[in-house]
Formats: sequence, structure tokens, C-alpha cells
Amino acid sequence: MSEIRDGDFTLVDYDPEMGRSIWHVHQDGKDIFRIDFEVAKTLEANKAEYNAADRGWKGDWHKVASVPHNILHASGFEEANQQRDKKWISNWLNDPNNRGWRTKPGKV
Repeated sequence: MSEIRDGDFTLVDYDPEMGRSIWHVHQDGKDIFRIDFEVAKTLEANKAEYNAADRGWKGDWHKVASVPHNILHASGFEEANQQRDKKWISNWLNDPNNRGWRTKPGKV
């Protein structure tokens, strides 16, 4: 089987269920790994859920977002959640830059 490459990087692993690919390059005496996630399907599903969502907030539980783990980790969301920083989480979810991850309109 031939290698799959992206520039200098070589594909090490691909998980179609998670949409994750792991790439590797050996550079300057170091092993460097890059992990990519496909987000187009998540964004598309989120948009459909958002458009179909009930506009009201009655009830006990509402799904407001679906965010890939790597985005949560990189944004600081996980740390804020561990610290129960509800203000930070609300601000992050309400930020227009994060609109693609929302599955329900309104303010959190």
C-alpha cells in the first residue's frame, strides 16, 4: 500500500467514525504529529438542528451545541467546565464566532 501524504506529513491513522486523521513528520530530529478533524458534517447537522429547534426555553433540558472535542480543548471550554465557570461557558456559547456549533437559538 502506498503512503498517503499531505506535504511533508504522512497519514498514520484515519478513523472515519470520528472523522479524525493523524499525520506524522520527522523534522529537525523531532517527531511531529498533527491531528485533523472533519467538521463539515458536524456544522451541517448543527445547522439543521438549529433551524428545527423549538424557539422556547420551557422545560428542564435543552441541547444548545455540538462541538468537537478538539475545539473544546483548544478553546479552554473544558477547563471552564471543570471549574464550573458558567459565565465563561455562556459567553463562549453566545459568541457569534461560535455560532456554527450551536444547535438552538437564543442566549445561554
